[in-house]
Formats: sequence, C-alpha cells, structure tokens
Amino acid sequence: MVITSMVASYAPDQSRGRMVGTVMTGLLLGILLARTVAGVVAQLGGWRLIYGLAAGAMLILAFVLRRTLPDAEPPEGGLSYGDLLRSVGALIGDEPTLRLRMAFGFLSMASFSGLWTSIAFLLSGPEYGYSEAVIGVFSLAGLAGAAMASLAGRVADAGHQLAGTRLAAAGVLAGWGLLALGAQSLAALVAGIVILDLGVQATQILNQSVIFRLRPEARSRLNTAYMTCYFAGAVSGSAGASFAWEQGGWGAVSAAGAVAAALGLALTAVRRP
Repeated sequence: MVITSMVASYAPDQSRGRMVGTVMTGLLLGILLARTVAGVVAQLGGWRLIYGLAAGAMLILAFVLRRTLPDAEPPEGGLSYGDLLRSVGALIGDEPTLRLRMAFGFLSMASFSGLWTSIAFLLSGPEYGYSEAVIGVFSLAGLAGAAMASLAGRVADAGHQLAGTRLAAAGVLAGWGLLALGAQSLAALVAGIVILDLGVQATQILNQSVIFRLRPEARSRLNTAYMTCYFAGAVSGSAGASFAWEQGGWGAVSAAGAVAAALGLALTAVRRP
C-alpha cells in the first residue's frame, strides 16, 4: 500500500486512476493467486512449507524494491512522526468524503474477506468434499476482479466515481445472491465469486481514486486512514463469517454478506464523489 501512495503522488492528474488501477491489478493478482499456490503447496508438502516459501519471496522482494524504487523527497512541514500520526485523525474529522469512502471500503472488504474465509468450509464439507489443492484453484475465479482494477481506474479518471461505486456496490449484493445458491449449485457459486470480486475490486480503485484527490500534500496519510478501515473490514468479515458458519452454515454466511453489501449500496445514496 506504500507503493500505491507513491504511484498516486508521481502520477499526473489525468491518469492517476488508471495508474493506481494498474498497481492494484498486480496486488489483487498476488492475493488471489497466492490462495491457489498455497492450496497446491499444502497438498504436496504440508501447510508449513508455504510459510517458508513466502519468507523467501519476501526477502527477494525486499532486495528488488531496494534496487528499483526511487528515493522519496523528504516531507514538507517538518512534522514529527507522532504529529503525522495524530494528523490522520484530524484528516478523518475534516474530510466527510474520506469518512464515506472508508465506510465503503470497510463493507466491501468485509464481503471479500468473509467470502474467502468461509468458502473453504463449504468446499471441504459434505456438499463438495474437495481437497486443499482443488479449493485453492477456486481463487482463479476471482481473477476477473483483478482485471476490473484498470477499468475502474479509467472510470475514475473520467469523473464517474459515484456512478461507478453504485454499480460496484450493486454487483457485490448480486454476487451474494448467487453465492446463497452455492451450496446446491457449483455454477452459481463460481458466478457469485466472479461478480462479487468484480464489485469489490472496482470499489477499492474508485475509493482510492477519490481520496487521493482530496489533499495532494497528504496522500499517504489519507491512504493510512482508508487502509486502516479497509483491513478492519477484512478482520471483521473473517470473524463474522466464521461465527455465521458456526451458527447456520452457508445460508447464514450468505445472509450476513448480503446485509453488509446492502449497507454499502445504501450508503451510495449519500451524494458525494
């Protein structure tokens, strides 16, 4: 996410959404393909092996980034690190658009994380009985969502952030409608994954495109506020989906996801960018 802020800072105004979308495409491909790779590796060598491979990959990535990233300009204003952190709260209080986009991010990521936490329970259960490797392959159905990132960036550059967000939120809700049928229909399950991921990833790009335009001198802090709420949604979605599964299985998970998606769609009635 630090790289996303750097790209937003260096990108020209007329193409910032597209360039952020390109970076997010790579990020989302990594998130989804990691599930596929982890499933295959766990099947072949046990779950501990994937952690060793991930640690090695992080060391390689650290070396590559050290060699390729440009040196950042020192921040203006001379604020201490503590003052910078405190100013994040001030930004949240001063920017209603930021607060709204944080809410969109929280709810959409709760849907995304809730789906990918609980779908393993469904696919490994009596309804399907799939192995770890097969379950990992299901992440490939979400790759369409990664392809949406670039398109969403172009929509943002064209000034259609609110209309795009409404369409994306409706897609997330429609995705949960299909996923609710997933215990009985594999086709509905796959279609629901694709549509939900399209909506979630479009929401993410549109959100970041909006907040990066609010205060150019504070993009990293805006992103800090947004991403904190975004990953709070991820944690809440995972915990909520696990609880819902224990209480009522896949039907309860789908109902909880639909509620979160409906709240996100309702928030788009607030007429801000």
